[in-house]
Amino acid sequence: MELDLTGLRIDVTDAIRSFTEKKIQKLNKYFDEGTICHVTFTDKSKGKHRVDIRIEYKSHTYLAEDNTDDLYSGIESLVSKIEGQIRRERTNDQKKRRTGIPEEEVPQEETEE
Repeated sequence: MELDLTGLRIDVTDAIRSFTEKKIQKLNKYFDEGTICHVTFTDKSKGKHRVDIRIEYKSHTYLAEDNTDDLYSGIESLVSKIEGQIRRERTNDQKKRRTGIPEEEVPQEETEE
């Protein structure tokens, strides 16, 4: 997965970059190599920070955002939010496959006599 880091009113230091890369690697098992992960860091007033993660994969968009005092804990919580979204989506897909199409939605063939 490719990582795109952007800092708005904040410098993305090497420490922030390496920590983010390390945490985002947890998500590599769910996505292809060509998938791009956009991470945006925004510095707000009085020590508040906003962190956004956006991953577009096939026809799905995974988005998580957090306002936090500590960038590092914000990144960890966002990665767990994205993992939760992925697990929830996969569970729903598996349920749909198991149950199949309800009978009332299956078109009935008319017989000619």
